[in-house]
Amino acid sequence: MLFTRAEGVHIWAEDGRRYLDATSGAFAAQLGYSRPDLVRAMTDAASRLPHARPSLADSDEAAAYRRELLARAGAPYTRAILTSSGSEAVDVALKIAHRYQVASGHPERHRVLSLAGHYHGQTLAALDVTGWAPRRAPYEALLGPARSGPAPYCRRCFRSLAYPECRLACADAAVDEPPAAAIVETVPAAGLGAPVPPPGWLARLRTLCHGAGALWIADEVLTGFGRTGDLFAWKRLGRRPGAAGGAPDADAVPDLVVFGKGAGAGYAPLAGVLVAERVVRDLGPEGFAHQQTYGGNPIAAAVGRGVLRALFDEGVMAGVLEREPSLEARMRSLEGEAGVFDVRGVGYLWGVELAQDSTGTPFAREKDVSGRVREACRERGVLVHASHGCAGDDRGDLVLVAPPLVSDEAALTEMVEALRAALRGVVATVEA
Repeated sequence: MLFTRAEGVHIWAEDGRRYLDATSGAFAAQLGYSRPDLVRAMTDAASRLPHARPSLADSDEAAAYRRELLARAGAPYTRAILTSSGSEAVDVALKIAHRYQVASGHPERHRVLSLAGHYHGQTLAALDVTGWAPRRAPYEALLGPARSGPAPYCRRCFRSLAYPECRLACADAAVDEPPAAAIVETVPAAGLGAPVPPPGWLARLRTLCHGAGALWIADEVLTGFGRTGDLFAWKRLGRRPGAAGGAPDADAVPDLVVFGKGAGAGYAPLAGVLVAERVVRDLGPEGFAHQQTYGGNPIAAAVGRGVLRALFDEGVMAGVLEREPSLEARMRSLEGEAGVFDVRGVGYLWGVELAQDSTGTPFAREKDVSGRVREACRERGVLVHASHGCAGDDRGDLVLVAPPLVSDEAALTEMVEALRAALRGVVATVEA
């Protein structure tokens, strides 16, 4: 497709057709398109100082953005390292984990724990810790051996157990040796279709990492900056009640938080890593140095400051929480549709897993059911995301929706009804 312009939650193609963007571009356009304030922030920053060499000097915009981001994130984070993409930010986090282990007297610890189905980016280091087989497969010869632990994916539990009787066995099985770090998507999206980890899982991961002397790296590239109704998904999940009441994940705080995508809202490439104070301190006097040509670019930082103002001061995140119940009800109304095995999600991130029957038997990969649903939605003027591989052996069809956080009830209704019609048309054809 060739797009020519965009406004609000819609994009226009070269043929003049308008589409509702139900994936926020590449899961990044949190605030929709063509916001005058963000365009003005870019223009003003570019007219004053479009670039500052990171290894030589800081810029006032980047310094201000880091201060504001750290203030919004809160304790225990005291350092923010800025990059141009989430994949690059994952690389930075992995290097910090290595330097941390060296400083802690464990240079022999190299392994980074990852989870099946979790996706961390397109650079080689990010692919090396990716557990989503379809993205790793083309580059296996360049990567280390895949040693992913089981994900907290209750609908397809690795031991066919049920929560809470499972006692979070997936977490215990994942941390099977002292690693340098554990990197996980707080809510895995592209590879698993947004299964939300059960209450207590984040706390168990926090405990296991601490006991092993490993750093917990929270990959919030896709789930950060309001997507789940909070700045980061781990913050949102920390407020959930557990099976026995209380909030079991309230104290589950990552050592490193990797962010991207929504940080720049689709207007400028902006990503990075938040580092907890104890990690900064334990790295010692040498610390950790990292510069990239466009890391902390003044134009991107100016946009980032505008995004933070919108999320917090304009109440955009509060709006996500307000509309979440109605969006959830609409999405769950798809559960009775033929071919729908599971519907799951949080905030403005929802996944639909497709299967042949109620037991979850995947459709044959060559049928490309999710891809056909995506195209059927497109024919109806709605853009959704198609994926596969959640059921192993490259099988398991997924459809993801992640509309801009400013999407109103009318847009959400249009999105779900287009998806419903697409599912009915495609699944009926597959079954026939």
